[in-house]
Formats: sequence, C-alpha cells, structure tokens
Amino acid sequence: MERLFELARERKLDRVGATYAVVAWVLVQAASIALPAFEAPASSLRWLIVAMVVGFPLTLTLAWFAAGRTAAPLQPLRGRDWLLFGLLGAIALLLAVQLAIGFPWARKSAQSSPPLQSASSIAVLPFANLSGDAAKAYFSDGIADQLISELARTPSLRVAARSSSFAFRGKDVDVKTIAHALNVRTILEGSVREDGNRVRIAAELVDARNGFQIWSETYDRDLTNILALQDDIAHAITGALAKRFWGGTAIANRTIKPHSINPDAYRLYLQGQFYFAQRTHDGVDRAIALFARTTQLAPDYADGFAALADAHATKALNFQMNGDVGPALESVKKALSLDPNNPTAIIAQATASLLQWQWRAVAEDFKRLDRLHVNTAAAWRMRAVFFDYMGLASLAYPAEAKAVELDPLSFIDHYNLALYMNLQKRYDDAARLAADAWALQPGHPDLQVLKCQIALGKKDVGAAQRISTQLTAQGGDAGASAAACNFYIDVTKNDLASARKIADAVSATFPASGISATDIGTAYAMTGDADSAMKWYRRAFDVHDPQLPRVPYANPDLIKLFADPRWKALRSEPAIRDWEAARAEIGGEFQRGE
Repeated sequence: MERLFELARERKLDRVGATYAVVAWVLVQAASIALPAFEAPASSLRWLIVAMVVGFPLTLTLAWFAAGRTAAPLQPLRGRDWLLFGLLGAIALLLAVQLAIGFPWARKSAQSSPPLQSASSIAVLPFANLSGDAAKAYFSDGIADQLISELARTPSLRVAARSSSFAFRGKDVDVKTIAHALNVRTILEGSVREDGNRVRIAAELVDARNGFQIWSETYDRDLTNILALQDDIAHAITGALAKRFWGGTAIANRTIKPHSINPDAYRLYLQGQFYFAQRTHDGVDRAIALFARTTQLAPDYADGFAALADAHATKALNFQMNGDVGPALESVKKALSLDPNNPTAIIAQATASLLQWQWRAVAEDFKRLDRLHVNTAAAWRMRAVFFDYMGLASLAYPAEAKAVELDPLSFIDHYNLALYMNLQKRYDDAARLAADAWALQPGHPDLQVLKCQIALGKKDVGAAQRISTQLTAQGGDAGASAAACNFYIDVTKNDLASARKIADAVSATFPASGISATDIGTAYAMTGDADSAMKWYRRAFDVHDPQLPRVPYANPDLIKLFADPRWKALRSEPAIRDWEAARAEIGGEFQRGE
C-alpha cells in the first residue's frame, strides 16, 4: 500500500487530482448559471457532472502513463499492490456506470416526488377579471381554479393548491416572494375577458428564479369549447415546462370530458366552486344548489356530478348532516359512470364511505388515487382525516404534511399538524406547529383551544388560564372556545363538578353546538360521569359517528371508562370489532406501502 502511494506521489498524481477537482468544480458552477440562461434542458447539467466524474479516473490513468515515461525507475509493484490498484479502478468504473444509468431513474423519481422549489412545481395565481363587471370575478377565479385541477393531473408536476395561491390576490408582491412562500419554481398569471358566449384567456408562465418568461399565449374561443380550451392550456404549460426544465415530455392523467358544454351550465359550475371554496354551512348549501343545476343542464359533465358529490359529502362530514350521504353516493355513481378515474368523485366516495363505517372501502379508494398518481392537497387532507379516524395518528401526520407541502398557506392543514402531534403527546412539536398556524390566522378560537390543551399537556396551567382569559375577552363565538378551554383546565385541576356543568351546557345544545356525540361522551368520561358518557357513546354508535371507534387510541387515559362493563359491551359490537380488524389491516398495508 505504501509502495503504491509512493509511486503516485512520484508521478505527481496528487497534484493532477487536486487540479482536476478544482477545474471540474468551477465548470459545474459556471454551467449551473449559464445553462438556464440559454434554456438548456435540465439534463445538460446532470450529464456534465457525469462527464466530470467519469473523466477523473481517466485523467489519473493518462497522467500515470505520461509520467511513467520520464520518472526514475522504481522497484516493481508487488502482487497485492496490483490487486489494490485493480480494485480502485473497478470501483471507479462501477461508480461511473451507476451514475450513467442512475440519472434517468433519479430524474423519474424526482418527477414523482419533486423536492421543494424544484422545476417541477407551479402556482396558478387568480386570473384578472377583465370583463368590466366585478360580479364576474367568480368566472376568472374559476378558470384559474380549473387550470389548477388540470395541471394537477400531471404526476411529474407539484401544483400549489388554490387556497394558498389565491392568498396573494390584490397584493403587490413580486413573483420571487410568492414562489418562495409557496415552495414553487414557476408562476402562472393571466386574465379572462368574458363577453356573451365568447371568452378570451391570456396566460403567461414565468420562471420565478429570474423573472424570465417561459411561455405565453392568448386564446379567443367560444364558451361552449371552454373544456377543450382549458385542456389545451394545461397541455401547453406542461409541454413548456418539460422542454424548459425536464428534458422530456410530461404525461398527464387525462379525465373523460364532453367536447362542449352549455355556457350557462359552466357558469353555474364556476359559481358553485366559488361558494364551495368558502367551506361555510351556507356556502356549501349554495354550492349544492348550483351544482345540481349544472348537472341538469350538462348531464354528460362528470366534473359537475363530482362537485355535487363532494359538496354533499363535505356537508355530511363537516356539519354532521348524515342525510347528505345518500345524495353524495348517488352523484358519485353518476360521475364515475361518465369518468371512472375522476379524482374528486373518488374522494367524495371515500368521504361518504367513511361516514358509513366502510373502512376497507375508504382504504381502497385511497389506493386507487395512488395508482392514478393524484397529488392534491384535498386528497392528502382527506387521507389524513381517514387515518385519524382509524386511530393511526402516526400515519395521519405525514399525510397532512403532504397537504401542507401543496397548500403551505392553509390554516386548517397547519392546525391539523399541531393536532396530530398533540394526540401523540409530542407537546413541544405541537406547540411549534401551532405557532405556524397562528402566523396564518392569529387568534383563531379553535387554535387557542388547541394551544390550551398543549399547555396543559406540558403541565402549564397558568398559560392555559391566560388563553382562557383572552378567549373570554374576545367575546362572540370565542365564548364557546373559552368554555372548552375552561373545561380542560377544570379537569386538569380535578374540579370535575365545574367541568361537568360545562359538558351539560354543551350537550343541551346538541347538535347545534357542532360538537359530536362522541366528543360529548368523552367530555363526560373525563369528568367521571360514566352514565352520561355511555349514553352519548351509544348515541354516537347509532348514528355511525366515525370518531367513536378511535376513542381508546385518542384518549388512552380514560382507564376507569374502559373498565366499565357497558363500555366493554359496546366495544364487543360486531361493527366495532370490524373496525379494530380493519385498523390492524389498513395500518399494516399503508405502512408497508401496499
């Protein structure tokens, strides 16, 4: 070994290697700046790096033989030196082959799960309304929203969700700042002018790192052809991205759409999306009415039925309106008959199945979305809810983290991350994540209640009491949140009589309070009132409240309740035993990535 090093120094291979490394580094750095300016494919830089790596052993080999002609004769190498020399050469050769073969694979992998601020990422800002009527803002917003949906069907592209990209409406912020906030590389801006049954759409795609325009186009079409136009625009954008950054072609998961659509039906559809995005009880009701009219005027439009199904399912889940489960499934059936791979319809079906306690059917829907490469915040958010209801908080968190990656300015997703950490009793992490949510919506009452719980988990009763005081001072709807915080404080202080009074007040206003039967049952269990707890748990069982089966996993400290014969009888019900079996199966399958 020493002999080999002596020979290498004699032939000045150490100097050659150092010089080569410096030159290669300078070339790569210069290329990383120059190649994007000339719109060279991203693969150009990768292959330059491969060439530099492959050239290193070749350069050393040439230097060895060149120096050998003039070097003083040395004692010949021993057999083990030649063996080591051969092994080093073989390793260098294998590394070069691995790099040459591995780069295309790595590129494919990057497209499937792109890193933050990679070239495979885009945000669509709200399009400007040039129609001369402020009331038509829903139309320009809707066009941008539909482009988000179209672009999200390209597996290699990470698309920022509407709630995050639309947060910059009316703000004088440069594209670099927006791109940084949304973790994207490119920004799509545009405008819409609607005039009767004609529509003009102008769009521009910008590289946020340097502000250079990548692609732009103006389209002037009849509104009946709007579906084909949106598909054309999305195809042009992904094509421009592929040419500019990926060095290949972008392949999208296209859904089945009619060739044309009734202009009035499309306007109703966009209006429905406008109200549905508000996620309020009134907004969802108005969306349902508008989507229903859409399906009447456009009976072959799968997205219309899918949106109607999603609105019904959301109403059933968020506002405990189980009467909407049937209409949701009816619309799902129609949507999937028109387009078997419609992501919105599949998510709506999963939501409805969850409310029917069809756990394995929900899991199959999410596996189906995986096979379709659906990578949207809505899909990941609903997956997190499913895992949460299955008592799998350790799986809920990474799913919600995916939603945050796609919707970084979404308050509810940041809130849920903190919630899942709190369920796992990781209070420091929960506090940090709650601070992220606070930055998006300071003072939100639900978040303050969660912060109250986190503080009590950390045994900081004083901090929890300060939060209660702040909520009381806010007044209005925050009063209910102050009561919730006080309930947790009373339980922590073992003032169970005061805590029970709060539970009585909440149960008296059910279901208008918005508190589920399961949560009311748990509140009574925390106060030691097993009779009231079991009454509400039985009520939750009768209405198939999806939160009920996970109680032992979300509230493992209710030891006294779990010893009650009535609780054991409830857990022995076939439906609950089926949930336990499904939980074990589903947890194992998704952890193994099946």
